[in-house]
Amino acid sequence: MGGFFEELKRGYKGDDSQHYRVAGIQVTCSHCGGQEFDTGSALLNTTGMTLLGLDWANRDASLLICAKCGHVEWFLAEPERI
Repeated sequence: MGGFFEELKRGYKGDDSQHYRVAGIQVTCSHCGGQEFDTGSALLNTTGMTLLGLDWANRDASLLICAKCGHVEWFLAEPERI
């Protein structure tokens, strides 16, 4: 729940898009070339875990949403804010 409040504070301050790096490379939107992103996360559900009622045990992916065009970039590694 702490992540929700951090995002709320960031949005309130107007500091909602940032530059990020993954694996030592600055992230650039593959659609428009933008370099400012908002963050998010998504659960990577699998059929087997869903069948067993264990969705919570699946991996998460980090999302970077381009502030310019809205395209979503997906990463298994946690993006580093720069």
